[in-house]
Amino acid sequence: MSDDALIRSLLGRAAHLADEGTPEDYRALYTPGAIWTMGESTQTGVEEIIEATRRRRAQGVSGPGTGTRHFVTPMHVTVDGDSATAVSYFLFLGDTANAPAVKLFGVYTDDLVRTADGWRISRRVSRAG
Repeated sequence: MSDDALIRSLLGRAAHLADEGTPEDYRALYTPGAIWTMGESTQTGVEEIIEATRRRRAQGVSGPGTGTRHFVTPMHVTVDGDSATAVSYFLFLGDTANAPAVKLFGVYTDDLVRTADGWRISRRVSRAG
């Protein structure tokens, strides 16, 4: 597969694991020193990213059994050797009055690096709207 296809697959897997996976599964998506900024919140390192995911799961915000889904569409991927950037639109869907509704939408901007285990996200910025 091309680097573009591998990166798009990684971004799709990230959305799927947010809904159906375990927080530990994020180790296969992010570099050890990854940084994820969501609004005013920033997690630095995969351990903080996993812990933030555990908190969201405990609060019933997202994850298995919450009736939520992430829908992510990579708009473009730019590969430059062993690094890449990707910009994706996302919808965060939830069950409202027994009907799916958009709870949040926005843009992911990802920096990625090629590792011995394949492409990984090294920096993600989530911006609503």
